[in-house]
Amino acid sequence: MKTNSKNLLYLILSFLFLILTGVSAFFHELGLTIFFSLFSLFSTILLCKSSIIRVNSITFFFLLFYILYTYSGVLTVFYDVDTRLLFTSSTPEAASSFIFSSTLGLFGFSIPFLFLTRIKKIDKKEFYHKQKMFSIYALLFMGIATLGEFLNIFRAGGLSLLALGKAGYQSKTADLFITFPSALFLQVGFFFLGLRMFLKYETNFKKAPRNKILLLSLILGLPIIFIYLSIGFRSPLLAIAIAFIMGFSYFIEVKSISRKVTLTIFIGYSILAILFGIRGQLKLLFATGDWDAFKQYTFEEKAYLKYYNPANNEFGISYMNYATYYNDDDKVKLLYGSSYLEGFLIVIPRAILPFEKPLPISFRFRDRYFSGYKKHGRIAGTGFSSIIEPQWNFGLLGPFFVFFVIGCGLWVLEYYRNRYRYLFIFPVFYAMLVPLAQSFHRSSSGYYISYTIILFLFLFLLFFFKRSLLHFSNPFLKNQ
Repeated sequence: MKTNSKNLLYLILSFLFLILTGVSAFFHELGLTIFFSLFSLFSTILLCKSSIIRVNSITFFFLLFYILYTYSGVLTVFYDVDTRLLFTSSTPEAASSFIFSSTLGLFGFSIPFLFLTRIKKIDKKEFYHKQKMFSIYALLFMGIATLGEFLNIFRAGGLSLLALGKAGYQSKTADLFITFPSALFLQVGFFFLGLRMFLKYETNFKKAPRNKILLLSLILGLPIIFIYLSIGFRSPLLAIAIAFIMGFSYFIEVKSISRKVTLTIFIGYSILAILFGIRGQLKLLFATGDWDAFKQYTFEEKAYLKYYNPANNEFGISYMNYATYYNDDDKVKLLYGSSYLEGFLIVIPRAILPFEKPLPISFRFRDRYFSGYKKHGRIAGTGFSSIIEPQWNFGLLGPFFVFFVIGCGLWVLEYYRNRYRYLFIFPVFYAMLVPLAQSFHRSSSGYYISYTIILFLFLFLLFFFKRSLLHFSNPFLKNQ
């Protein structure tokens, strides 16, 4: 493994700004704490960019969501732009502690990126013959995802389930003996669709709407997308978009983000922010036809504008959970890593365990601080925080150790992507881990540990059935 003086300089700068962040947090100077932490963040971004070169990577998605989950809630408090109780009850001490703990974790995350991951140049002609294979997988996994989601719905009570909203829907389907992982299958399908579109059109994407594979894939995938839109599943929709983008750009070295891409992201974010902001009023409008109420809420009160603030979506919840945990006078006992070990038990059905399955730490947090959510469903809650669990297990230094392990894992992923990009299984494995770059910041370890285990099992089956799928699909895809 090699490094250079530039990477060492970035790491030293990140550490120095971490120290200044800690001193500012100690004196509860929130403004200075945010200021110095941003410089530490900027140094880390430069370090990661120097190490892995490309920005279309799981590492930079991780950093993007780190920024959103770390700063949106704290900046909302700092500039006093929200009147909700959880925001107004925040304290400078809690906010400063959250920023310092997050910056400490980020420094631990950055250490492995001191070393370089050289990109191995390979002729693109070597993978053009895989178009057929990617077409098969795109259609197959989208079809299975939609079928599996409808099976979940009808096993859990039928289409009336959609009227229960997000919490009710999740609770009912989670209570099934085996809940089909349709979201995972849909992400895989869109990843392969992205790969297929790149190999077929590369930069000439204007011809893509006439492609039969693209149209068939959308027909198969749209039902489940409409279901997610109707009940407010934001994370799976975001994961689908990320999976497609990662598929399309997997073989491309994107070293910077263009203005067109920035504008597209802003437009997409604006549309989703507005849709989710007025979703409840839209349901009321369709149910009652009361246009006046909808007009009052949407246009005159301009309620949709507040959803442009990421903290008013789900990105503020990480800090809000932390503030509640920090302000608890009756401090919880350290778990010393037990919640991470218990994460491996989540994928095992209760029926075959010789003991009672431990309650995930995120549910213990909910029952302690937000017990009222239990009436909305068994798994309803306020999410969690990537800072609370390390501190709950290992104390103040917990975020440093846990984020360091995550950084090592992502560095290894980037290394193998840069060196051996064209292996069959690895691109799928890499892309399917990308959604964890978001959910890591608001979930407990049990979620991403169980997700990774399921992903390994899934990829094993995919590799096992690969040749059979290609053999039986050859006649259908001969001319596509």
